[in-house]
Amino acid sequence: MLSIRDGRRWALVAYAYALVVTAVLGYFLFGLVIQVSDSFGNLLAVQTPTLGAVVRDHGFQRGYLRPFLWAQIKIVYELSGGHYYAWFRGIHVAQLAILVVLCLRLLRPKTSLDAALVPLALAILTGVHTFAPMMREAFPINSFLTIAICCLAAANLAFRDRARWYTDVLVIVLFAGSVLTVESGILVWVVCVGAALLGLRGVSRPALVATTICLIAYVAGRMSLGVGAPSLAERAAGFGFRMLEPADLIARFEARAWIFYVYNVISSISTVLFSEPTGGVWRFVYELTHANVHPWTLVSVLSSTASTAFLAWFLWTRRGRIRARTLADDDRLVLLLLIVLVANAFISFSYTKNVIMSPAGVFLPGAVYVSARAWLLAAAPRRAALAVALVTILSCGWAFRAAGTYYNLRSTAAEKRAEWVLVDAWLERQHIALAGDQARALRDGLRRDALWTYPTPFQPSVTWLRWFDIDW
Repeated sequence: MLSIRDGRRWALVAYAYALVVTAVLGYFLFGLVIQVSDSFGNLLAVQTPTLGAVVRDHGFQRGYLRPFLWAQIKIVYELSGGHYYAWFRGIHVAQLAILVVLCLRLLRPKTSLDAALVPLALAILTGVHTFAPMMREAFPINSFLTIAICCLAAANLAFRDRARWYTDVLVIVLFAGSVLTVESGILVWVVCVGAALLGLRGVSRPALVATTICLIAYVAGRMSLGVGAPSLAERAAGFGFRMLEPADLIARFEARAWIFYVYNVISSISTVLFSEPTGGVWRFVYELTHANVHPWTLVSVLSSTASTAFLAWFLWTRRGRIRARTLADDDRLVLLLLIVLVANAFISFSYTKNVIMSPAGVFLPGAVYVSARAWLLAAAPRRAALAVALVTILSCGWAFRAAGTYYNLRSTAAEKRAEWVLVDAWLERQHIALAGDQARALRDGLRRDALWTYPTPFQPSVTWLRWFDIDW
């Protein structure tokens, strides 16, 4: 029988490994600078107005209601005192650390087997293709990372033995704050309600009622302000084997937009489970039919498909318990992934993009973790070696993908610095005029940080580009 002391020891081993992963990834994140696209324009927008004016003027527009996002940018801008890189990138790394801790808390490793599977879980967390774009997000405050953190925090609260008044207050604050930051914050409510339907009692019924009232008020507020869903003319989107520009989308789907929306929902579910399509484009199928499959694409699809096979096996073996609603926490963790996955795909109906599915992506590590553990525990003694070998191969595939995230962050570091060389041309294309010395000082300070104060970090050889060919 596992003693409390042994459980703590293996938990410490797991957290020590997570600390190493966070430190390494944090080091690579510090290689990024504040980006020209979105970030610079947003900082210009919050530079002179008051906090109230920023929220009033930028908090809502057609398709978006994000007052808290703009408030966060304004507050951090003022607190930074001109040290923009240190503050905005420091918050980015802090968000990463919180995300990793919350993911590990959801796994609750207690045994040597648990600790041995933690590297697989964290490789999935950092290697899934919804993670890299979440790390690269162009906003000064990483909004999609904020939503992923709020969703995992809500799940951790739901898995508590019982609700307390302060955890209920925290759940309501998490939902209200996240939904007013980015629209996908609705998934915090989905996590809470889904967890309650699965029999978890960490969030009380009054708290669920309160968050539901907040959701109704949010929807009513969007309607009263005339904030709808993004239109077909909003941006380019993937469909089939290529990206379609807004004009192409309108020409093809204006009279039957529902076909495009159904395609997006199905694609969004598939991209988390199979890494295909990515951004709505069926890249692996295209490469396969042209006999030119990239190593990165192949490993991504195979590792995701193998992980989904583990999930399917787990659900099949637990089908009796699921029908009888006699669920264990492992069952709930896998089912919660499916609930969040479907909800995440449905609220992303207007267009599909890897980063949009990042909230569902952060639940994948826990689900695969418990499935792999059940697989190893259920293996007969004469097949134990085979079971271990399969999990080891799966871990290697995900480790390869996690390494690709590091490579991608290094490539991003060089690319985003290069944009600052031609920042004036970018301003001209965006029809942005720098009005006043303060705006010009911001441009000069950010450009100085990007090109001289924090120069481009060491870049890996371009010979690895084919091996780590990550979709943007």
